[in-house]
Amino acid sequence: MEGTGKIRGAGTGMIVIIGMLLISGIVAATVLRFTSVSEDSLRWLLLITAMISFFTGGLFAGRKTKEKGMITGATAAAGMILVFALLEYLGFDSTITAGQLLYFAAFAACAAFGGVIGVHSTSR
Repeated sequence: MEGTGKIRGAGTGMIVIIGMLLISGIVAATVLRFTSVSEDSLRWLLLITAMISFFTGGLFAGRKTKEKGMITGATAAAGMILVFALLEYLGFDSTITAGQLLYFAAFAACAAFGGVIGVHSTSR
């Protein structure tokens, strides 16, 4: 029974991450479509937005489980990273680069830190 709570917490974190990335992607696509802003100028902003999304997903995952937030947040991030890797490999027929591995490590660290904060922000 204890493992089920962690899976639900990680699932909640993944849903939050997907939702936030979807919203930020729609906003970025709208800005790129209707303004003269280039994609290169939004690169760092989108990276920071993705890190905030992973942190928030880890935060929700940690709040849901109320224990072992680092593991729960990292599990939520690992699930999302697996989805990204499979999408890139199967959908775009390309391999993961070393730069992407660094991004994935940063995303996992943000989600794990968010999980820790989430566990410690709940009232006992």
